[in-house]
Order: sequence, then structure tokens, then C-alpha cells
Amino acid sequence: MKYKALYAGVLVGLILLVLFSLGSGFWGGSAGLHWTEQLFSGVCHQIPTRTFTFMGELMAVNTRCFGIFSGLLAGWILIPVLKDIISEKKWPLICLLFAGLLQIIDYSGNLFLLWENTNSSRFLLGLPLGIFSSIVIADLFQSN
Repeated sequence: MKYKALYAGVLVGLILLVLFSLGSGFWGGSAGLHWTEQLFSGVCHQIPTRTFTFMGELMAVNTRCFGIFSGLLAGWILIPVLKDIISEKKWPLICLLFAGLLQIIDYSGNLFLLWENTNSSRFLLGLPLGIFSSIVIADLFQSN
């Protein structure tokens, strides 16, 4: 693997991203706006009804964002394991595009009242988007 230090740095960053997204339940509850909520306020709508709770407190991000962040971490961890089957292949990009399409379908179905998505479905559909986002860039870390 090329760029082992960069890979490890991004891995640490993704671990922190997931830990920070757990919100005040993980870092100690607070009466007001918690620093983790402020951290993600520019990238996540943080609607309370669309947010999991952790240790009795709302998480700092909604369920879809948490699924994407968790998927990014899981995909990043899988890069060394999958290196031979993803090297210079097109299927990870196709899977990423499909995962993005699933987000649009899920949002549209809910918008047009065809179904009601749940926190669990938002999380589960966010996971593959994060996983394949990480895997698509895996070739940057493979030896030539």
C-alpha cells in the first residue's frame, strides 16, 4: 500500500468523525447547544425527529449523515482487505452511483408520499453511500 501514513491519518480522522457525531451522549450531556452539534451544524440539518439518541441524548447528526459517516469509516477499513478485487475496477464506482440513486429514490418516495422512510432506513441507505465513497478512492492507496 502506498501512502500508509496518509491512510492512517484519514483513518484516525474518520474514527473521530464517527465519535464526534455521537454527540453529547458520548462526550457528556450539556444543557445548551453542545459543541458537537455546533461542529456539524453547517453540514447536517440535525432535525431531532430524524436523529438517533445515544446514551439518552440526541446525536449531533441525523441518521442519514451518521450512516454515511459510519460507512466512510467501514469502507476505509475495508480498503486493505479488498485491494485485490477493487484495483482498477469499475464496479465500485457503479455501486457508488447506485447508492446515490438510492438516496434520491428514498427521498422522492417520501416526498411524494409513496412511503415513509424511517430513521433506520435512512441510516441503512446512508451506509453504502459512505462505504462505496471510501472504496472508490482506494486505488490511490494501492501500489503500482
